[in-house]
Amino acid sequence: MVNGYNSHNGYYNIYSICEKLIQIVNNYYDIVLPSIQHWFLQRVDIAICYDLQNNENVRKYINNLSKCQYPRRNIKTYQDESIYLTGSTTTLKIYNKLLEFKKHDLKKMKDTNFDIFSYLKEIDGFVRFECEIKKKKLTNLYNKKFIRIRNVNYKELKKVWCEEFMKLLKLFDTDLSIINDKKAIEQRLYTLYKERKASILYNFYLSIMVDGLQEVRKRTTKPTYYRNLAELKKANIDFSQTYKIDLKKEIVEFNPFEYKEVV
Repeated sequence: MVNGYNSHNGYYNIYSICEKLIQIVNNYYDIVLPSIQHWFLQRVDIAICYDLQNNENVRKYINNLSKCQYPRRNIKTYQDESIYLTGSTTTLKIYNKLLEFKKHDLKKMKDTNFDIFSYLKEIDGFVRFECEIKKKKLTNLYNKKFIRIRNVNYKELKKVWCEEFMKLLKLFDTDLSIINDKKAIEQRLYTLYKERKASILYNFYLSIMVDGLQEVRKRTTKPTYYRNLAELKKANIDFSQTYKIDLKKEIVEFNPFEYKEVV
């Protein structure tokens, strides 16, 4: 943030960051704020960027995540751009840094000597994982109502980041593996049923996943509709529509815990 573009080339010393912020505000407004010893932490955001090589990969990755569900969070998704998951103690954000910068920060850099063209090229494939740690979580973490900046350790905050995203992505990976598993479902149907029946059931299954149960029901006779559902259930095939199948190969293989962050 000190550099103005809020994506990388930052540092991890919370105390030093806050101290500099106080100095900047003092100088800009020509005032004297209390020294850092008198400041407390109310909320903190930990953000890490990864390079997926190009923006198309970032878009695919975010759009795939938007098809999944996380039971204890309120999810907001924006096509190609971001996924926000709000909770009582943390809010998680995964977003396309290039699109986010163009939307919120590009105008701020307009009348400066900042090399915008080179920067946009550099962040073209950046995906950003941000964990907003709220007061409730901080209070539990430090077992204090008032948390002085000098007592805050980046490693402890990074641990919260890791734990929250690990829980989240584990659930997402489960859903995404179902999307990837179309071939296994097809093989199962052809194993259990004769070729013609297996083909009918597989196409029926794909129609449900792409168009939805209600739409398929409209264009299928009642006996056929319920008979096919019964056969899918008998084969233990999930058609709950907690996800939708993308008929194109859109999965981007990426695990932030195995990737090197952009620094």
